[in-house]
Amino acid sequence: MHLTSYLAVFIVVGLVIVIALVSWYKSHKTKERNKKLYKEFEDFVVENKLTIDKKQTLNKNIIGLDRLNSKLIFIDNSVAPEKRLLINLADLAACNLKKEKNAKNGHISSIFLHCIFKENKEPDLKLPFYIAGHDDLYKMMRLSKKASYWEKTINIFREVPPGSLESH
Repeated sequence: MHLTSYLAVFIVVGLVIVIALVSWYKSHKTKERNKKLYKEFEDFVVENKLTIDKKQTLNKNIIGLDRLNSKLIFIDNSVAPEKRLLINLADLAACNLKKEKNAKNGHISSIFLHCIFKENKEPDLKLPFYIAGHDDLYKMMRLSKKASYWEKTINIFREVPPGSLESH
């Protein structure tokens, strides 16, 4: 083999090794972030004496539902410092899926649930599911489907009186 062939093989092998290391590092960081997020979530659940039936991660955020006590938990890591929200579903008048578009190019810039409280003393909440530039574009459709699922779930359980799901 010629020197250029050896050099080409060396470069290709080097690139494969670098790509494998970067991929492993990214995967490792994601696992560590999710582990920390689940720990924060579980600590918040225990602190508030909740029984979570459903939970789901949304990139760097997590959402959970306590059907027995009609409570919703949302840990929002899209802002610093993170927000830990505990929402009494009976206090909500409505929860709607919203998609905001960028005025310049018309692309979706954010997907969130807009929660409106019955009492005007509580400000409306935006629970972010997708934020352009913050979340991966290829995850937008999956996050939109998750937002739609949670919109329906919240609206079903906000109308169920607390304690009515207990076994008799």
